[in-house]
Amino acid sequence: MNISLTNSLSLRIYYGQYSALAKNSTRKDATKGTLSFADASALRNAVRRLQDYKFEDGTEAEIQEKLKAFTDTVNSTLESGAEYSSNSSSVKNAVSKIRNLNKEYASDLKKIGISVAKDGTLSLYESASKLYKKEKFSKFFDKDSKYLNDLYSAAQRITRRVDVRI
Repeated sequence: MNISLTNSLSLRIYYGQYSALAKNSTRKDATKGTLSFADASALRNAVRRLQDYKFEDGTEAEIQEKLKAFTDTVNSTLESGAEYSSNSSSVKNAVSKIRNLNKEYASDLKKIGISVAKDGTLSLYESASKLYKKEKFSKFFDKDSKYLNDLYSAAQRITRRVDVRI
């Protein structure tokens, strides 16, 4: 799996202090541990920020950009976690959990323009924000969303088990 990140403001915000790793060009120089930690931390940030975001107030372009940053972050977490998983069974289990969550919620994700591949990675429809009502995004990214809360927990497990020196 070779993930291509879209450099966006939301993606840089999700990555926070690791924002340099939101660019493909700098990812190859990072250690497996640092990359896995940064990606899982970004996924946790993405979940919380999207749960707090007021989709009704956003433009179609803003919503599309946030959704793309979310899918990129999930996919990056899967990729870096899989590369790191030989160092930790806990990380391997968390990566499997994320893949399984994506597959389990594939029909719900599809309702907001996100498709799930056989390997559990996500892809966003080019015009998802135009095709779907803002209320669907608000409902999906609700604070009580089991999918998002389980996704957050799996990402948290990764950040707790990764050794950034590796």
